[in-house]
Order: sequence, then structure tokens, then C-alpha cells
Amino acid sequence: EGGGEGEKSEGASGEESEGSGEEESEGEEDEEAAVAVGRPSHRADGKVFYRQMKKGEETYEVGQDCYLENGADVPYVARLQEIFVYSFASSEVYFNARWYYREGDVHEYAKMAGASGKVKYEGGTLTAAPSELFFSLHFDENHSDCVLRPCAVHLLDERPDGGFGPHEFFAWRAYEKKAVYPLEALPTKKLRDAYATEAKRGPAAKAAAAREASEKERRKREESEARETARETALSADELRALVMPRRHAEVWIETRAFNRVAVDSLVRCVQRLNGQKSFYVGLVIATKRAPRPYRLGKKLVEMSLQLRTSVGTRLAGLDTLSNDAPSEAELQRFKVPLNPVHMRKHMRKVQAAMSEHAEKFDEQDLLRRAEEEERLRRAREAEEEAERAADEERERKGREREEMRRRAADKAAGGGAAEPEQWWLSYNVTRGDASGREVAKWRARLLRFEKIAKATVAGGERENAHVPP
Repeated sequence: EGGGEGEKSEGASGEESEGSGEEESEGEEDEEAAVAVGRPSHRADGKVFYRQMKKGEETYEVGQDCYLENGADVPYVARLQEIFVYSFASSEVYFNARWYYREGDVHEYAKMAGASGKVKYEGGTLTAAPSELFFSLHFDENHSDCVLRPCAVHLLDERPDGGFGPHEFFAWRAYEKKAVYPLEALPTKKLRDAYATEAKRGPAAKAAAAREASEKERRKREESEARETARETALSADELRALVMPRRHAEVWIETRAFNRVAVDSLVRCVQRLNGQKSFYVGLVIATKRAPRPYRLGKKLVEMSLQLRTSVGTRLAGLDTLSNDAPSEAELQRFKVPLNPVHMRKHMRKVQAAMSEHAEKFDEQDLLRRAEEEERLRRAREAEEEAERAADEERERKGREREEMRRRAADKAAGGGAAEPEQWWLSYNVTRGDASGREVAKWRARLLRFEKIAKATVAGGERENAHVPP
């Protein structure tokens, strides 16, 4: 397993062996050859660096763990650090990698560094689990031809209990200068910095980043829905009535696969008898349930009931208790279940689409009535929103006017109030009913204007007589 560092670089770098380049016909393209992907990230030292490369069906990126060919049964494992091409050979893709060592590599490298025997750990000879690798500072350049396939190496602060799948490895110790150290107690700053860098882009970090991105997207979606809900006006009584599923429609839907989709989130008006008196209540359908026993609905026997949320809690109701009439104003006022306007309006459109899809099952006039009601409600809602926007704009305009009046008054006070403004009507209160005061203000403003003209004319004449430029 392994071999020396120099052997590793030579075996994995894909350097030419005898006759390796001679057998291929000149100009023949290798379909398995790696190609750089995307735009270059930067250029340095005659190299053009990329974030990704593609080889065969796999795409590799910086920070990816992968197997590297070494001519043995057990391949090397390394993590890509840089992907680049040389400026003079843009079709040849290279990479810099950080190597992981296997147990045999650790003993061999220690021996090459002058160790007298096998590496010791915690008083005994170092051993490792089958899926265990050792972190290292071994870093060198290789050709992309030696890349075999992706894998994953989990960097851990302590010895794991297992639970890794195929092509998954773990490393909780590092090799450095004939010794092995836990990743949580590395002896040198160089090792600690390298471990910190790799820990940020390992499989666990990528999974955490994916979870964070998913959570961020979820929060963004919820915030968007909340803003949309806030912009929506509350459901009107007419909209609530349009959401009601009458009994005649339930009798049609029960025969289709769309029953559950249409029934849930619809409103229903149900009859009940209390002390021999018949009364009605409104409920929101939150689920469909199997009835305790079959019952008759028109000419059919059905086994379906509705789970309703009402003002007094949750209850089950049979389809035979549904009313064909719209709920009264008093019944709607007693219905205190909170509803999301955005969601309920979407459901209203969904029911309309389902009715159009099953048009042959419904009376044409009923379809037309529902379509007209939906259009009327939409226009009424748009008119209400437009009125609110106009009211907001009017409030903003009046606020700006008040601010302008306060600013002018402040400017006048700062000037001592000795002179009437030329635009005297901005400060004169026309509601006072004082016509003489208005005339006085007007003539004072005219006098101020004439005085300014006269002063400007005299000053200009004096400059001209003295041959002084303005």
C-alpha cells in the first residue's frame, strides 16, 4: 500500500512511460480526457486556474475527494486543491492535491524519514480501521489522467463508531514527522491551518451548506407568502359564500377522484338539530374521513364524512347534512375560524378549474354563475385595492404639502419675518374670510418685487458707469 512520496507523485501524475504516447494515432481525441469547466478563476505563473473539471460522466470541483490511480489494487485517496491548465497546453488538465495516507503509508513514510520501527500511538503500534485514512501535509501536482472516481472523506475530531457507506472514509488523526496526532490536538500551526481549511469544505460542511441554503430558501418563501398575505385584503362575505360547497356539488364530486382535492379547504353549511330545533352552522373542511357506517346521499350509499373546523372546535359531518343554500350574514359572523386570504383565493381558483374540467357533470348555468361570481369578486377586490392605493397616495401628498408648509414657515422665521414672501398665497389663509387682509398681502408682495427690480437696476447702472463688470 502506498510507496514513498516521490513514488506517489510519479505513479499518480500520469507521466509518460515507455511507448505510452506512441501507440495513439496523432490527433486522436480521448473521450475520457478531462476538460476544464466554466470560466477561469484566476491566472498565475503561466497557469490558468478553474473551479471545476469534467472527466467522463463525473464533474469534479476544488475540495472534492477522489481516488487516484497507482497501478495497485488499492488506489490512493486525495482531495483536489487546485485545477488548472498551462497556458501553452490548454487541453491538458492538471491538479494539485492533498494526500490522505493509509496505515501502511504512515509506517513507510516514517521509515523513509528515519524511524527505527513502526509508528507508535498511545503506547502501542499504530493500527487503523479499514475505512480510516490519515490527514497529511503532502501536497503536489498531478495530471488528470490518474483520477478514477469521486469519494468522500469525513474529517472528525474524535474516533467514530462507524456508519460509513461505500466509497466513504474518515480521518480523525494526522501524520507529521514520524508521528500521529489527533486532529483535535495538532502540534503545529501549519497542520492546524490546513485542517481548518479542509474542514470547511468537506462532505459535512457541504451538507451543512446545502441544509442552510434549503433553510434560507424556506424562510425566503415563507416571508414572501407572509408579505403576499399582508397585501391581501380580508375575505369578504361574498368570497366566503363563493367558497361554500353545496350539497348538490358534493354529490357530483363524490363520484370523482377530485373529491378530496376540492372538498378540503372548502366551506360548507351544515344543518343540526338542537332540542328539536333546526339550525345551521358554517365549517371549514380540513380532511375527509371514512364514515362509521354507510348512509344514503340522494340515491347512493356513501361511506365518506367531512372533518370540519368550526367556531367551537373540530367535528365530523356527513355529506347528507350539507345545505344547498348560501350561509346567511349571521351564520358567517358566527364563523370565527381564521383563514389565510391568499390560500383560500387559490383554492377558489382551483375549484373553478376542477369544475371546468368536469363540466359535463355540472349544470351549464351553474358553471356560468360561478364564473361570473368569481369575476365580480375579482373586480371588487381590485377596486378596493385601487381605492386603498389612491388613499395612501393622497395621504402621502398631503404629508408632503404639510412638510413644505413647515419648511417655508421655518425659513420665514429664520429670516426674521420682516418681508412678506413673493408667493404670498402660500402663507395666506384664505379661510379667514378677511378680504382686506388678502389684498394687503398681495400688494405687499408686489411692492417687494418692485423693490428688488429697482435695486437690481440701480446696482447694474452704477457698475456700468464705473466700468465695473458684474
